[in-house]
Amino acid sequence: MSTRSLSMIVHGEPGVGKSSLAATAPAPRLVLDIEGGTRFLDVKRIVWDPMNSAPPEAPIDGAWDTCIVYVRNYKVIKQVYDWLAAGKHPFRSVVIDSLTEAQKRLIDDVSGIDQPTQQNWGAILRTLEDLVRKLRDLTFHETFPLETVVVICLSHMRDGKFRPFVKGQLELSLPGFVDVVGYLYVEQAPDGTAERKLLIAPFGQIDAKDRTRVLTEKFGSVIVQPNISTMLSTIFPGEDTE
Repeated sequence: MSTRSLSMIVHGEPGVGKSSLAATAPAPRLVLDIEGGTRFLDVKRIVWDPMNSAPPEAPIDGAWDTCIVYVRNYKVIKQVYDWLAAGKHPFRSVVIDSLTEAQKRLIDDVSGIDQPTQQNWGAILRTLEDLVRKLRDLTFHETFPLETVVVICLSHMRDGKFRPFVKGQLELSLPGFVDVVGYLYVEQAPDGTAERKLLIAPFGQIDAKDRTRVLTEKFGSVIVQPNISTMLSTIFPGEDTE
């Protein structure tokens, strides 16, 4: 059993490659696809319906590396968590893609097409905060701890800062729940190609952090062409379970 673990939030503008970055988390990985971001990923995939079946068996001879759950309502997310909490699954990593969209699904379940009441908002925020904390705590599971939990969010400006985009006070408390908050963006490399970069230290108006301190010591405040499996191995050298 691996003792290494990493929980992280990746936020950024649409189209910068957040889903592709999440797909570099250790396999076999589970992706809760809430906004269709997995359609274009170059992965070996299977699809799981957690409402009607148990988690798949561990892949044999690399038959698959990514298990996709298509999330059409919040009940599916809760069911997935219950399966994960039972500890009887093959996954090393879990990805929420995205928490921004998960909140919208939860709002739909709570208030339908109506505007949420103040009481509704209280329930929505408590439920979503509870989800993030419980998923993070699966990295400490007694029998089958996850190695990585990756939460994807859009970014937006609030209080003069680009933050992971969820509504309500959760937006301010969310970064405190995880080890790393990374802001993903794309810049043009000297050869003219697009180069993906992950900011992991506070900079100007951008919300980012590295609680591990190992990553910033190794890569500096920006990781060029980031890879989550590489980040994990950097933090815990010699503990790769593959």
